[in-house]
Amino acid sequence: SVSSGRADAGILSPVWQALAAMADIDLHIFLTGMHTQQNPGKTDFTGPENATVHRGGSDLGGGAGSEAGIAMAEISRSMASLCEFVAPDRIILIGDRLDMVPAAMGSLPFNIPLIHIHGGELSLGSIDDRNRHATTKLSHLHCAATVMAATRICQMGEEPWRIRVTGAPGLDTLMAAEQLTEEAFASECGLSSTKGLRLVTVHPETNTAHPAAVLDPVLDALDSQPAPTLFTASNADPGGEAMDRKIRKFAAERDWAVYCNSMGNRLYPNALRLASVVLGNSSSGIIEAALFGLNAINVGTRQEGREKGANVHDCPADAARIGELLHRFKSPATGAPDNSLYGDGQAAPRIADFVRSAPDRDVLLDKKFYCGPASFYPPWVDEAAV
Repeated sequence: SVSSGRADAGILSPVWQALAAMADIDLHIFLTGMHTQQNPGKTDFTGPENATVHRGGSDLGGGAGSEAGIAMAEISRSMASLCEFVAPDRIILIGDRLDMVPAAMGSLPFNIPLIHIHGGELSLGSIDDRNRHATTKLSHLHCAATVMAATRICQMGEEPWRIRVTGAPGLDTLMAAEQLTEEAFASECGLSSTKGLRLVTVHPETNTAHPAAVLDPVLDALDSQPAPTLFTASNADPGGEAMDRKIRKFAAERDWAVYCNSMGNRLYPNALRLASVVLGNSSSGIIEAALFGLNAINVGTRQEGREKGANVHDCPADAARIGELLHRFKSPATGAPDNSLYGDGQAAPRIADFVRSAPDRDVLLDKKFYCGPASFYPPWVDEAAV
């Protein structure tokens, strides 16, 4: 399995635990991208005790495109070396990151079946959209988070038997987290209070001419309505490093704001549970916030096209419009699933079962382009009610 940073490690963790618990599975985890030693402070990693962990490749850096391109080549080289050394039977990839595609490419000369999680989704405002679809076509089995995602994968020519609706495994992590009291959470995060807490994550819009333009309106809107605010880091996409510096400076100059690079699998679920709103352009506000009945303000175009529940409120990158929504959402999350399209927090055992029960390698590698009809159903809903 491949992880390129803090975000996907949290999503993959329950899948790794489920696979590691199977006696006939020998789990290897390849940490690359933001996990690499060149930037050790940007990630926390805790994997199953019986998994073999490998590190390689390079961090994209969040700077110039040329830097990211060199890092991508290094990730591909490291992945090829690992494939030769380990000779895996299957490789699990996730999502859409710029540093996940070279991991897939590095495995191609070895003709190893790829299993893709979170394919079939749309995020038209970022390069990630193309990365995700490219990985889908390179893969042999697909664990879709939603029915619509499964349908799109099939529309891309993938045979229905290769596709299973599992839900989003990141929800499993949230469901399993220890619940902290408001006082304990505030103390650990350096907040004076959690009343009206805003959880903020802003990434570059990599499919536009000005990737960082979305940040200033968010900061201006927050500044117009001071309240406890918890920032998490921008990712390592080109432009992310400069955005991260500005966010850190903003938080350091305000006693109501705290910057936390990564809250991990313990603090982040509690942040979602205790917050009044998620603000920014991270997929977390769309996929995970609904599990807690938490409103999310989705700013700009990065997540354009992604399936959204009623808790998600799209907003242009305009400080006044963002401010209007911030004024509306000051009450704590309901704590109950609200319009969650992405599952019930039981995706990991479904994914592990799909991996374990997959056909032999020769069957998986014999890919055909499918053009017929197909129907998919969420396993967490009674089919009679669908």
